[in-house]
Amino acid sequence: MEGTLHEKEVSTLNSDGEIVKQDVKGVLTVRNPSESDRIYDIDVMLNNTLNTDLAGDHVQVDELESRKEFSTKYKVKNSRMLILSERLDTNPARDQARSLSVAKGGEGGPLDMELEVQNVSGVSLNNVTVTRDIPSQLNMVVTGGAEIEDGELTWDVGHLTAGESKTLSLSGTIHIDGIKPVKAGVAKATYNADATLSTLSFRELDAFCRGFAYINSVESERPDNWECKTIFENRSSFTVDLVKLQVRMKGEDGLLFDVNDVSEDVLPEGRWESDTVTVESNGKPDFTWDLGYTVLPRATHTTEGKIELQPSTFEVLDASMEKSYSRNVLPSYRRNDLSATITIKNEGSSAINRFYLTDDIPGLFEAPAIEDISVKVGNSDLTEDQFKAEISQGVTIEKEMKSPDGPGHTMVMKIGTGKPIGLAPGKSIVITYPLVAPDPSPGNEAIAGPARCEFSAEQYGPPCDREVNEVPIIRVRHNRRNFSAGKSVMPMGGKGRYEVLILFENNGDTALQDVCINDILPSNFDLKDWSVRGAGGNKRDDVTIETTDSELGSTNVWSIPVVDKGERLEVSFEIKGDGEVDAEVLNQFHGVTFGDELDEDMPPTPTAETPDESDEGSDDEPGAGYKWREDVLLRVMASHGIEESLRDDFVRHAVGFDNDDNMYLKKVEIENAAEAWVANDSPAEETAEEEAPAEEAPTEEAPAEEVAEEEAPAEEVAEEEAPAEEASEKDCPICGATNSADATTCESCGFAY
Repeated sequence: MEGTLHEKEVSTLNSDGEIVKQDVKGVLTVRNPSESDRIYDIDVMLNNTLNTDLAGDHVQVDELESRKEFSTKYKVKNSRMLILSERLDTNPARDQARSLSVAKGGEGGPLDMELEVQNVSGVSLNNVTVTRDIPSQLNMVVTGGAEIEDGELTWDVGHLTAGESKTLSLSGTIHIDGIKPVKAGVAKATYNADATLSTLSFRELDAFCRGFAYINSVESERPDNWECKTIFENRSSFTVDLVKLQVRMKGEDGLLFDVNDVSEDVLPEGRWESDTVTVESNGKPDFTWDLGYTVLPRATHTTEGKIELQPSTFEVLDASMEKSYSRNVLPSYRRNDLSATITIKNEGSSAINRFYLTDDIPGLFEAPAIEDISVKVGNSDLTEDQFKAEISQGVTIEKEMKSPDGPGHTMVMKIGTGKPIGLAPGKSIVITYPLVAPDPSPGNEAIAGPARCEFSAEQYGPPCDREVNEVPIIRVRHNRRNFSAGKSVMPMGGKGRYEVLILFENNGDTALQDVCINDILPSNFDLKDWSVRGAGGNKRDDVTIETTDSELGSTNVWSIPVVDKGERLEVSFEIKGDGEVDAEVLNQFHGVTFGDELDEDMPPTPTAETPDESDEGSDDEPGAGYKWREDVLLRVMASHGIEESLRDDFVRHAVGFDNDDNMYLKKVEIENAAEAWVANDSPAEETAEEEAPAEEAPTEEAPAEEVAEEEAPAEEVAEEEAPAEEASEKDCPICGATNSADATTCESCGFAY
């Protein structure tokens, strides 16, 4: 008779060897191996059923025919034989804690791998084998009797005694080009044992077969003396263990034979005989007996197991870094206020918790104040305990494109050292700070402001370093305004008709915007047709004219949005009038005004926040940070009927119409603001278009000959009228330089007063 207890473990563990999922199933089997004989009254007694779901420690089977078997299944809990664990570290140089983060690209980083098996049972384990997938991103050096073939590591551990553990240590490199997480591979272990995992075992395994006992009585030579012996015959094909045979004569209490646990097994079709005992009896003696035997069992206890580790995941560290200045071209020898912005975006799969930033601040800038530095993740500002900044003299990264104005500074920032910031994949951290260039010299032709950062996912994880995608370049442009302007009046056919030509040529280094050419006509003359031609003699369609009446006559202002560098403007128009003609008045040039210089290399300055309507009554400086021409502003206000006393409120309103976000209010933007102002104040009224002044009848007509004599057709550069005679000095309307009151020409630009 064969009895077996077989258990099979299938478990999933985490990398530390802790159970994630365990499934242990067992089977108890009793088998009759005989070809001809049956067994019956089978009793199975068990030990250590506590860790199983069996109902008790006794299993009874009535009978088993030849070659038949009985089996029952059970489950096992709270038992272990083998523990498999794994340790991976992508930063083995630091032994404080292990890391699973990997920097993207490069030559790859180091990787240490340890596999450990531990026998936690009280019996030996056999045929222990560990296998592990090795992904293509891993390059491991084989040691310790292991081998790698076709991307799989095999470690033949063999025999593990009770309580024994073994470790396999490997080193290598890991290289990841993408940004998706990489599975580290699955480690598996198999084993078997000549014992059950649950410690369940057979205590007894009994069964009966064809066997019987009898007494052989032979009368001796002396009458009434009988020589008796007991005999057990095994009539089956099983080997039998005779465990008890007790014989007594009827009517007597004493035992004639008391046989226990016969040392020799009774073989199939064999017999066992006891020693002879003499019994006195007047007749043939009569006996009773108690027989106990069992089919000799063959019991086996086995376990096989398969353990699998949950795969670890390598998270990829990657980020992009950008640095920019709000302005890249600065005018020389002027104070310039701008800002620097550094944006670091998490491009990997791992959260980034720590940053170490090094930023060069070129020598044309003053050192920024640490309290002015802003660090944001999304719309949230980091608190002061989440970052630390230090500024030292001298640049660190840049070696060539340095500023001649000074050694510069280096800003070092540590972000997330006290508290991890948890920058998720796809999110960005933005560092901004203000800069001041107090007096940049023209020698700053191309000055670099590089930056770099190191970042990591864990405190002791491997660092990943990145530099800015494109190093921002600051240029200082030494621009000086240089232009020519003049006016010429020539008679035309017919009485009182004249052609006027006003010239303006931009000879400076940059384009000029919001150029206004001014002219005054005597009250006895009217403006007829006019045109403005620019580069190549082409007519400019973007020019507007504004005419107002004054005591001196009609004031005409031609507004040109932009005059390019080297562009020559010709304003030509016809005038007609009656009466006396003052040639000096007609030929007088009334000046040109313009706004800021326009640099094509200079990007628009970011717009300050537009004040809300609720802020219109605040005490802040109206239009802070914005620029405009005050005379244009007041003129537009007057033309739209906006009182000058509302100037501050109107400025706060007008900054919201800076459509090109360049912090400069052009005339068209001021006009748009005025139209919106009027529409809001008087929605039922329509803004009337300005009409050209009506022609006034001349009061006195001068002879044609006299007019011809008074004309000075030669082109003449004239300046706006000088200040009042009692003033001690006067400003040039062309270049703005200050000259003495009696000067006839401008000392700076040569303009003739």
